[in-house]
Amino acid sequence: MNENQLKGYFAFDDSDLNANRNGRLSEKQVKRFKEVDQFAHRFVLGLFLVFLAVTLFLGYRAISEMTSIGLWVGTVIMLLVTGWAFRGVRTDVDNSVEKTEGEVQFVKVERQTGSPTDPSSSRTTVSSYEMRVGGAAFGNANPALIDIMQGDVYTLYYTKTTMQILSVEFVSKGK
Repeated sequence: MNENQLKGYFAFDDSDLNANRNGRLSEKQVKRFKEVDQFAHRFVLGLFLVFLAVTLFLGYRAISEMTSIGLWVGTVIMLLVTGWAFRGVRTDVDNSVEKTEGEVQFVKVERQTGSPTDPSSSRTTVSSYEMRVGGAAFGNANPALIDIMQGDVYTLYYTKTTMQILSVEFVSKGK
């Protein structure tokens, strides 16, 4: 795979690659991650506020009626769900740059859907490809890359928490 094909497929340019080589994100990458983080933060905050409103409403109704055990149970459940949603408001993603280098191997991974304990659930086998490089595994790899990258040595720069590939460098042909 030539350098321009790599840049096109993995959506990076020379400034991204240079920044990643130095262990940091480029300005464009920082901007892109900030936009994604802001959207996710706003979504979770909105979810938290909806859950809080429902919890307060149920709590008010439970206190005013005092006889409905269902309202009390609903209030406690919504209080727990609201606490869970609030935890998501404070979660930060570590977008620090990690590096791995090695021979690229694509592995077909099969997983079962559905619940193994629920007899009414029909289980289906779902397959996808994982790209493995130097001890790191990147899920949901594009099978079109198998013929192009399989067995060759590459350096990959990726984010620590989400394992999102930032940039890729060809090192050498495989054996």
